[in-house]
Amino acid sequence: MIKLRGDTKSNKTKVQIPINKYNGGVNKQLSESRIRLNEAKEAINLMQVEDGLWKTRWGTDYYGADHGETLDGACEYMKDDATTELITIADGKAWSSSNGGSVTEVTGATFTAGTQCYFMQIGGYLYIANGTDPLARYDGSVLTKYTAMSAPTSVTATRTGLSSGSYNMYCEATAVNAIGETVGSTEASVTLNRVRDVWTASDSIEWTCSAVVGATAYQWYISEVSGQEALVGSSEGTSFVDDGSKTINPYIVPPLGNTTAGPKFKSMAMSGNRIWATNDDDSMYKVYFSGTGTNIGNFSDFYGGGWINLEKGGREIPVAVKHYQSGGGEGRATVLCKTPEGQGAVWQIQISSATVGDVSFSIPSAVKVVGSSGTDSILGVVATNKDIMFPNKRGWFSLGFEKDFYNILRTNEISSRIRPYWRNLIGSQVPNTSAYFKDAKIFISITTTGTNNNRMIIYDLERMNWTVDWTIGAKQFLEYTETDGTTKFLYTPVSGNKLIELSEDIAGDLGTGFSTSYISGRWSLSKLFKDFVKVDKVYIKLGSPRGAITLEVSGAERNSGFSSLASKTISPQYSLTGMGYDLMGSIQMGDTAGVPTFFSDAADQRNIKIRKKLRDIQFRITTDSIDSEYTLLGLIVEGNKLRINPPSSEKL
Repeated sequence: MIKLRGDTKSNKTKVQIPINKYNGGVNKQLSESRIRLNEAKEAINLMQVEDGLWKTRWGTDYYGADHGETLDGACEYMKDDATTELITIADGKAWSSSNGGSVTEVTGATFTAGTQCYFMQIGGYLYIANGTDPLARYDGSVLTKYTAMSAPTSVTATRTGLSSGSYNMYCEATAVNAIGETVGSTEASVTLNRVRDVWTASDSIEWTCSAVVGATAYQWYISEVSGQEALVGSSEGTSFVDDGSKTINPYIVPPLGNTTAGPKFKSMAMSGNRIWATNDDDSMYKVYFSGTGTNIGNFSDFYGGGWINLEKGGREIPVAVKHYQSGGGEGRATVLCKTPEGQGAVWQIQISSATVGDVSFSIPSAVKVVGSSGTDSILGVVATNKDIMFPNKRGWFSLGFEKDFYNILRTNEISSRIRPYWRNLIGSQVPNTSAYFKDAKIFISITTTGTNNNRMIIYDLERMNWTVDWTIGAKQFLEYTETDGTTKFLYTPVSGNKLIELSEDIAGDLGTGFSTSYISGRWSLSKLFKDFVKVDKVYIKLGSPRGAITLEVSGAERNSGFSSLASKTISPQYSLTGMGYDLMGSIQMGDTAGVPTFFSDAADQRNIKIRKKLRDIQFRITTDSIDSEYTLLGLIVEGNKLRINPPSSEKL
């Protein structure tokens, strides 16, 4: 309902209706007749600025060199001297560039082409994972791909002080490198005349194995029962003497998977001075953690690393890991999981230490956030100033603190105003959703048709509203700071060989224009929807308009229903200036043709005659050329309220 302003004159009331607040964003939940004055039914290729005004969105242009193949990921890398370079992955190769210049191949490792890559920098290394190839890391010069080692072979036992007998001892050996640990060797055994618990000071068994290329240490697992081996000790060489004095650690058993090439995960995050990772197709319930300090990047328990299965065999499968905090404010590795119907869940993990004998090891424990929702998407999860936000098939959610409650986390849906739009997304493509937090806005790229992200929407944290939608799509967002300090907001396209920059200083998309469309709600002109207003004029005020801008006014007339009433194209006037632009008499100012600067009115006001008896009204503003731009400052409806009977066609 629109509030009236005016004076009563006989049987007429002067009506002047200003509409100058738009900070409600787009509302897809309500029908157009229920949308409030500050909301929009549609805002295609627009964005909100200042105190919530609609403006033509940012444009796009190519950035950097042509890679010759579709990009599979990109990331900024900061070197030891605090300068930056841009690392891109294309055609299975890594490339380095600076300031949008030419690319140079980074050698040392390759990747499976067409597989999305994920990045994280810590300890001077840029870790690159894709869930298919072994983990790789970049040190500013070359790539190093973690290479898997083979398990030890030929494990044998030599008795000292012991003889053959009716008791058995079993052993498996593993090899360890700087990254992880192999699976256990083939089980070896030896018969003894005494059980281990009653060995004398002169009794021992020396276990030996074959050398493994690349191994930095070996771990030894023993048991008096076949298949029940547990860790008893480690050695730098290929032999280990068990004299019965070391305690067998029942918490550490031979690994079921070889991690010497690093687990083949996708999602990575830093939390508690450890790398946490998940989304391993071969071990879909596992969340891995590395050691700390100098052992960051090493996932073997030999280096303080390890893994935990979250609800193995259940419905919740880990997708993404982020650093967040518990309800009490303590840092936690936070794991977002998916479920088939899209609900998902959130778990938080913490590490405690324990010592058995002289061996210390890490014990992870996980707690599920009660009533939480999770995500299907790795690149869709973003950390804002206070919350974690993410998508799933049901909507856009946030994880954060519950107001007025201590030590409680909650997940809330914040997409209710666009829920019908979200529920119409291609559900199978929700895992491909990408998002980025910048300037208090979350840029979200989603799939509305086909198999690739083809649209962007924005959730504005300052205005708590939605912009829906932009006609461009991104696989991955990133920022890159050039050597002069200029930061570029970039994204990898769903297809194409170049990065794309998104900027308010760019007009059009990749050199061509795009269409914009603002559609208001269908607003009643009177407090009582039965009443009519004789609308004389509609005024529009545009900020710095450029190009051709079309205003269309529609409404429900007394005798002919809802229809388009008037449509006019606004062509703003420009002023041009520029030194060297032309001759001044016989003197030319400068020796170039000059570049004109455009000046348009910061408050360009126009009006359009309507002269119709209306019950409600709706506005549509459109552009379709590369030079078109405007900010919608306000609309005014002017007319007179009529005291007339309703049309006979409405009588029942």
